[in-house]
Amino acid sequence: MSEVIEVTAWHCLSTISVRYEGKEAASHEIDLNQLGQSIQGLARIFALCSNVLLTGELNTRLETLDVRVVCAPVVEHRCFEVLAMVKSVATSKELWSGAFGAALAVVVQYVLSRREQDQMKYVNEGLKHFHDALQLALRNNQASTESVMNVTGKLVSLIEKLTDVLRPDVRHALSPIDRSCSRIDLYTEGHRLMTLSADHKHAFAGPDAIKSETPVPYVGVISEFDMATGACKITLDGEVSRIPAIVIDSAFNRPNNRYVRAMASADSIRFLAEADLDSGGNPVRLYISSSSEHDSERAAQ
Repeated sequence: MSEVIEVTAWHCLSTISVRYEGKEAASHEIDLNQLGQSIQGLARIFALCSNVLLTGELNTRLETLDVRVVCAPVVEHRCFEVLAMVKSVATSKELWSGAFGAALAVVVQYVLSRREQDQMKYVNEGLKHFHDALQLALRNNQASTESVMNVTGKLVSLIEKLTDVLRPDVRHALSPIDRSCSRIDLYTEGHRLMTLSADHKHAFAGPDAIKSETPVPYVGVISEFDMATGACKITLDGEVSRIPAIVIDSAFNRPNNRYVRAMASADSIRFLAEADLDSGGNPVRLYISSSSEHDSERAAQ
């Protein structure tokens, strides 16, 4: 007897066309390894940005998100094209009815456009367009003023954290540029959202770092902590130098949370984190997802 499997209906929230233009892509070909890196990077960017908008929380584990990013067939290829669809089990929340795609485009554009010399320009422009999208939802009576204010506040506090977390993924997304293609164009609803060029790739280039695939346990002392963003400095057990870290645990901005208490008492704290690793396998930046299994547990000095 064949097993009957219940298939949950996934609803499309937004569609983004990724077009690799120029060089080999002009002949509808592209290096498969470079394409794989780029697609994986873009998938995480689209998924994490979408999930933040839907839930108001930052979750970096793809398998536990409220959204999926799937590849759809392309009717007619322009150079080399990949069609990405963002889907959710539930229909988009009332707040985002008719506005989710516009809000997602703003956040994706900011994440992919963050350059030191003009980052404030993108923050200001992005928040203006995001605010306009929320106002559209209000005019359509699809969200209360309180809902709009709550979601806007959460996004503003998460956007910097999101860009830091996704920085390695942006480097992967831009991998084919100047190699198999000359640029990457993103389109939504038939309109070009942005063009990613060699300038973007150079702006995001950094020391060769490898990101760990899964969270691993660490012990360290927190010496600085920003409750607005979750950014902190930490000295790992057995080390003398501090390294930057960002707390993506949802408790980061709660009063008297475990990270604040650990810093105030200068106690070591056990936590799980993904890490950017240097060529020697040493962590150079941490993304802290949770403290020890028991919130009240402190590491032995």
